Amino acid sequence: MNPVIGQIVAALAGLGVVFLLLKRLGRRGGKLSKHPYQKQTALFSADERAFYRTLKDAVAGEYELFGKIRVIDIIVPKKGEALGSLGGERFDFVLCDKRTLAVVCAIQLREKARSAPEADPLQTACENLGLPFLRFQAGADYRAEEIREKLRKAVVKEPLRLQDAGGRKEPRISNIDDMQF
Repeated sequence: MNPVIGQIVAALAGLGVVFLLLKRLGRRGGKLSKHPYQKQTALFSADERAFYRTLKDAVAGEYELFGKIRVIDIIVPKKGEALGSLGGERFDFVLCDKRTLAVVCAIQLREKARSAPEADPLQTACENLGLPFLRFQAGADYRAEEIREKLRKAVVKEPLRLQDAGGRKEPRISNIDDMQF
């Protein structure tokens, strides 16, 4: 092959590669757009951020606070059952015990224009499982005292439950007059 023709073919191939690279460049600052995705600018909306800050103040470090948790990560169906419409839902916020990270309370923000439906399957599921579930009206202004009070009422510390070890049982004295010496 003629060396001049080889150089022309190599130059055309090089131009083709440059053309393809330029074509793939996105309009976002010259970065290559490999995927049809974009990064979310913030984890929470403005209302959610305002609520998060107030909720964080309200719990005053007593609980761990997580946001945007899938319902399926907390409520799992029994073997052979389906989660149904709850599978695609998420809790806006979840309070967890600081030591064990056990879920203590689930929280949803209700949209301003929406009212709670008559029979909310998420609330019903939480009630059936004994998981405190609170809803708050979405907005930009929240009061930590109101949130703290609702949480205090919803999150009742369980009483100490003694487990039966199945071994020796100590007698109980119900009346001292019945004792024989």
